Amino acid sequence: MSAASPSSRYTSVAIALHWLLALALGAMIALGKNMKTADGLPIEWMYQLHKSIGITILVLVIARLVWRYLNPPPALPGGMTPLEEKAAHYVHIGLYALMVVLPLTGWIMVSVSPFSIATVLYGTIGWPHLAGFSTLALDTKEAFYPQIEEMHAILSWLLIALFVFHVAGAIKHELSDEEGVLKRMIPNLFGETSPPRAPARGAVTAFGSAAAFFGIIAGGPVIAQSFSSAGTGAPAESGVVANWTVDYSASEIAFSGDYNGNPYQGAFSDWTADIAFAPDALETSVVSVSVQTATAATGTSLYDNTLKGAEWFGTSAFPAATVALSSFSETEDGYSATAAITIKELTIEVPFSFTLSIEGDEASMVGTTTLSRSELNLGLQSDPSGDWVADEVVVDVTVKASRTDS
Repeated sequence: MSAASPSSRYTSVAIALHWLLALALGAMIALGKNMKTADGLPIEWMYQLHKSIGITILVLVIARLVWRYLNPPPALPGGMTPLEEKAAHYVHIGLYALMVVLPLTGWIMVSVSPFSIATVLYGTIGWPHLAGFSTLALDTKEAFYPQIEEMHAILSWLLIALFVFHVAGAIKHELSDEEGVLKRMIPNLFGETSPPRAPARGAVTAFGSAAAFFGIIAGGPVIAQSFSSAGTGAPAESGVVANWTVDYSASEIAFSGDYNGNPYQGAFSDWTADIAFAPDALETSVVSVSVQTATAATGTSLYDNTLKGAEWFGTSAFPAATVALSSFSETEDGYSATAAITIKELTIEVPFSFTLSIEGDEASMVGTTTLSRSELNLGLQSDPSGDWVADEVVVDVTVKASRTDS
């Protein structure tokens, strides 16, 4: 085999993108066939990784196509028949088209899934659902999802066929008397003495285009949420004349429950409380709490992003949940009250029990209640029977406060 000249070789960028995409496609094929248990249940981390790699392929192929346009590849090896040249040409077109279409159909499939599970790339970066599909009615999603799933599966098999054909063609050209193509895509092998030709132009354009696409999509919900939060302004006046000031650095509203047999815990980082409470005037004591639900944090990005979704807290349309405590009474173990909890314009009343310690002008309160997510219409679209997320959610509240009316 003759050594390829520098002008006949692919650029370093093209080589790197080629092998990154090849590895990504191989991983996608492997994951796609092994994402369910023997009982047919989804393996969550595999699904998330599958989605993460799919979006990575979409981003990388944008860079690859722009680079290919700005830096045309070398000519096909000499000695190829016209039929082989046409086959190679159409296989390349098919591969590039499917590397765009398959991630898009997967994105649509995730967006119309009745389960409404968030996509978190590599467990770190949230990726939004397509708005036009995610907002469809449940019955429409249930009808459309199998169709897009079948289309995605068919296109996957077509990609596998073209992938195999592409590899077979490359091997055939290397073993034949033709010039071959593999040596031009692997630097310094097969006795090569010439490095890949220097990148011609367009690195900023190619990778900038891919980065811009990724940034706009991934950053869009964050920007929208910030504008939504800014638009809400300060919490509405509760009308409660508070006689206690909360030390938020030493206070917490936490929640816990069970997901797929595993316990989870979380807390809200942004909330305010107006407290008008006196042990000797329980009949007139009231507490008003406003919680920014988008600040729910469990330490797992998948859970946090899912909680922001429309079927859970719906933070875009309903940024705050409210709690009104009233009807206080003393018990053997401390105190109890009625908590009227409003989430997404739905209000339920639950008992709230707590212990209270007052020393001078300083007070410490520890309270708890148990909520039913079905009563609050949380996650009922994707898991109405609690097969994945337990219906009961325990809320634990710790408050440190100082008296303001002494």
